[in-house]
Amino acid sequence: MQLVKETQKLSSRVPRYLFNLAAAFDRMGVTYGSHDGLDAATRDYFSMIGARVCEFPTRHPPAKVAKVNGDPVLMGAPNVVRGGSQSGNIAAVELIRRGLCDALVSDYRYPSLARAAFALADESILGFGAAWRMISTNPARIMGLSDRGAIADRCRADLVVVDATTR
Repeated sequence: MQLVKETQKLSSRVPRYLFNLAAAFDRMGVTYGSHDGLDAATRDYFSMIGARVCEFPTRHPPAKVAKVNGDPVLMGAPNVVRGGSQSGNIAAVELIRRGLCDALVSDYRYPSLARAAFALADESILGFGAAWRMISTNPARIMGLSDRGAIADRCRADLVVVDATTR
């Protein structure tokens, strides 16, 4: 507990360290963001320092602020597959329906990506093409990977073949 108390005494230094870290990331061209945003003010703060990606907002307000600021919102594909958050946070589908989610990420469970695209299409939340873009084209664009995410000239040929019957 002594270490925790001593560490808490340093909390006033956190903003400066975050700004310095953000500046270093900017110099290196690193795409970075915030995780599990609880409220609009915190998301706005992270956007201001350059943490443009809003990953796994826990409620509507941080996702709305991200969209207003032009920051992409990422949610976990397992959240879609399960039908909601395992920790009681906002369901990814709610944000997708409201246009507040730009991409889905594996969240440590890569098979969930394709399953989420099918689930979004099966439930008529998005057309299959739009759902698939949430796991392919959109994440590539967000991360600045212009050489992938689409089947096109001068793009990497990262292809997945999925049997439509068995998925």
